[in-house]
Amino acid sequence: MIKLTRSNGNSFDLDCTTVLRIRKTVADWDNDLGNTLVNASQNFFVMEEASAVADLVRSELPSLSLLTQPGGSPIWIDAHSAKGPMPVAPSHLTDGINSALDVGGKRQYVHETHQQVRDFIQAANGDVQPIPDDTFWTQSTDVIEQILGGVEDWDPDRGVEQPTTAPRS
Repeated sequence: MIKLTRSNGNSFDLDCTTVLRIRKTVADWDNDLGNTLVNASQNFFVMEEASAVADLVRSELPSLSLLTQPGGSPIWIDAHSAKGPMPVAPSHLTDGINSALDVGGKRQYVHETHQQVRDFIQAANGDVQPIPDDTFWTQSTDVIEQILGGVEDWDPDRGVEQPTTAPRS
């Protein structure tokens, strides 16, 4: 257990084994509820900086590892709880998105390559998937997502803080 501080100044104990993901807050997404979002058994907004929270959590959860959000911001993921790399629809290969993984039933888009994501998950004994290629099925992910609804994204705009492309409908 570690002790963290909510935006109202109250401290609480966090069970590090429940942490799935840590990232800095983004004003447009998080309503300025603190400096860091910790996705665990529930979502926690805390005042400590993301890197400091990650260091504390990593002391009890060694499979917590650093990746990069599409816009270049750091994000820490419990690689043991992750599944990937996941195919990325050709229309999503913009704004720094090079690969994706699933954690906690949601999709996290990252700047790292499919091979780097695979290595990241494999090192923590997570759910390693084959590296997506340019086969018909991979290219068809746009259509499949439209039909089945796809996996929910962790963050708006697939984690791109300032998209450079026009909004998709």
